[in-house]
Formats: sequence, C-alpha cells, structure tokens
Amino acid sequence: MLFLLFSVVVFTVVTIIVPKRINKQDLYAVALFSIIIGFVVDVTLDLKFNLYGYFEPGVQFAGFLPILVLFPASGMLFINFFPFAKSLGMKSLYVICWTMLCLTYEFFSVKLGYFYHNSWTFLYSAFVYPVLFFTQLTHLHLFRRYIRKA
Repeated sequence: MLFLLFSVVVFTVVTIIVPKRINKQDLYAVALFSIIIGFVVDVTLDLKFNLYGYFEPGVQFAGFLPILVLFPASGMLFINFFPFAKSLGMKSLYVICWTMLCLTYEFFSVKLGYFYHNSWTFLYSAFVYPVLFFTQLTHLHLFRRYIRKA
C-alpha cells in the first residue's frame, strides 16, 4: 500500500509541475479517457476474467487509486511529451520507452504487493501497453477533430 500511496503523490506532483505542451482541453480529454479505459479494462480483465488484480481478489477502495489517479496522470504525461512533430521512428521509440517504463512499474507493483497476476503475464502487458497508448493517441486525434469542427 505504501508503494501505491507514494506513486500517487509522485505522479500527481510530477503531472502538476511539468511544463505543459498541450492545452487544458486536451489534458482534460486525456485524463477522462484514461479513467474510462482504466475502468473498462480493469473491470473486464480483473473482475470478469480474474487475470490480475489489486491487493486481493474483489473490489477494494485502494484499487480505485490507480484508475482515478495514476492512469490519468500517466496518460497526461505520455501525451504531453509525445513527439507529434517527429518521425514515425521517434514516435515508435517513444512508445517503446513508455512501454518499458510501464512494465518496470508493473514489476515493482507486483513485487511490492499492490498488484498481482493470476493468469496474466508481463508478456501480455508488453503487447497491451502499446495498444493502450495507440488508443489514447487515436482518442486525442478524434477529440481534436471534434473540437475543431464544433
């Protein structure tokens, strides 16, 4: 639990203090989408299929902290520093680096007991994280297009 609380504080502070390279509308859209996708994925993979979970099986209040704080903070950081104007190679490298960062964080989360795997593996995560990042980027693209037309 200590690792989770420490993470919540660090992610929140970092997200607040870093210079913002995208506007507040985009940050809001990214944060909200991160929460929604977090709930959908976790309810499905954790509660429905019991592939992984937070602390122990079932629903715990502390299990909402990653979804409500860590996911939006990490989503905002990912998008804030995404190299939109760079080459496809740089964009791919950025996603690979973020995937490695997430896998490292997941590893420590498992080792320190706030996250557990049942049938889930780090290999699954290695494939899922890039999909989630691409989904986040696609959502932001659609959101920006919608705002421009509004």
